[in-house]
Amino acid sequence: MRGQVKHLGMLLDQQQRLALQDKKLLEEYKAENDRLKALKIPSQETKEELVDNQSQEVTNVVEATTKVPRKWWQFWR
Repeated sequence: MRGQVKHLGMLLDQQQRLALQDKKLLEEYKAENDRLKALKIPSQETKEELVDNQSQEVTNVVEATTKVPRKWWQFWR
């Protein structure tokens, strides 16, 4: 009887350690998954920055192409 109780106690201890290991692994996998999702999907702020940069580039190109050529006698303007 004592041997059986001792054996069941050891099995219970082993089960608890395995459950704790599983929990730690799941947390690590979840953290890794979240990290990969963060790399894959740009945040809303990043999207807004990209749109701002693109609109600024378009503005710069438009300004560069719409400069009015000035005659040499109008250099003071």
